[in-house]
Amino acid sequence: VVVNTVDFVQYPAFGPDGDYTKISSLRIRKSDWDPKKPYKCEASNTVGKLASDITPPYARATVYLTVPTKMELDNETATFMCLAQRFSPKTYTFKWSLDGKEVTKAIDKCDKSEKKGSVTEYSATSILQISADDWKKPNSKVKCEFVHKAGNEEREAEYAGKNPKKPTVFILAPPEHKPGEPMTLTCYVKDFYPKEVFVSWLADDEPVTSKYSTSLPIQKDQIFSVYSQLTVNDSKWKNGTVFSCVVYHEGIDEKMRVLTRSIDDNTDKAGVINLSMNTPASSWIVWIEHPLYEAIDTDDSGIANTAVTFVFLFLITLFYSIGATFVKVCHF
Repeated sequence: VVVNTVDFVQYPAFGPDGDYTKISSLRIRKSDWDPKKPYKCEASNTVGKLASDITPPYARATVYLTVPTKMELDNETATFMCLAQRFSPKTYTFKWSLDGKEVTKAIDKCDKSEKKGSVTEYSATSILQISADDWKKPNSKVKCEFVHKAGNEEREAEYAGKNPKKPTVFILAPPEHKPGEPMTLTCYVKDFYPKEVFVSWLADDEPVTSKYSTSLPIQKDQIFSVYSQLTVNDSKWKNGTVFSCVVYHEGIDEKMRVLTRSIDDNTDKAGVINLSMNTPASSWIVWIEHPLYEAIDTDDSGIANTAVTFVFLFLITLFYSIGATFVKVCHF
């Protein structure tokens, strides 16, 4: 199908000595960009004709790796979960290794898809269970590799024989801003071990619809910290929306696994810590739109009865509570 000429713009050719360049741009609705029906750009002159198909770019996954809890290790098993989130197209492979040797046994997978306009994004979880003795060897390392067209991602965990340390969580008041401008909320998660941690945001107990960023762990003396930032609309803030930062870490109480801190426009600013964080200039940022989780409990310090139903934390809670029994539960 030829696109009507009123739908795109062609700019005059430019360039020196007869070596010309010409630019044309086309604006379409996101819902019209179907990977199965690519747009084609065709250019021709007296010398010949060239054409190129234009398809939606691949979406690169964000990958997380969880490690077994001390309680599970006491029951002589070690379960690892590798989550790849928001990738496209669907074709992918998980690869596991223990101390550099490939592991192919005791692996299970669960998949989830979500339609975004004409593009489908996928999330997948691979679960590996080994014996506690294999994991508790000195400097033992487990690595998960996610292989995908958009780029491979690796995550590695190393056994250090150190007891988990519960994080301290602060939600920071937004800085001064002009009326109508968006504002930034910051959740600071500090002094935890090991480094594997998950941070997500809620708005009135529902997963946020906007993007937020979470730094990779910042290490100091074998203790880790991260910060997560959420940009919110000024009108939602003024309308009394309650924003919550939800933190999952194995150092938190076995029955909870989650800490929640909340803030809204009516929060007493004296009770909210405003902290200036000096972080390395090279800190990586992970952008996330929707966390893949379905059930969250809160601790006794913030909002009670928070219940968000999403499968990832449900699975985590399940696998960390079963001890020696390995069960697969997927409801997509």
